[in-house]
Amino acid sequence: YKEPVLTEVTVKSYEGEKVRGFYEGEGFAYFEGGNTYKGMFSEGLMHGQGTYTWADGVKYEGTFVKNVQMFNGWYTWNDGSVYEGSIKNGVRHGFGFFRSGTHPVSYVGYWCKGKRHGKAS
Repeated sequence: YKEPVLTEVTVKSYEGEKVRGFYEGEGFAYFEGGNTYKGMFSEGLMHGQGTYTWADGVKYEGTFVKNVQMFNGWYTWNDGSVYEGSIKNGVRHGFGFFRSGTHPVSYVGYWCKGKRHGKAS
């Protein structure tokens, strides 16, 4: 399972606080193409805790740093597969747990740039 990419996002509508014309504080953004984000903004960017949901239903809940998924969070795919753990630049990186929603497969261990890395338990 690959993490979906946050590409150039164009906001179609926004509900929430603004400061000097920038999205600031807690808000909800609806993007062209149907993706949504609910969470914290800073200087117009997704920054802090939030939930980003792609139009196809894949979801990321966790920390954002200037529009990028970072540090800790979890992905949920449509088939029930989940990943929870360390995130760097939007992909699994560091220690985390993955469980398949369709197969009796799980992995607890280290990840490097989205791929399993090293020994697992």
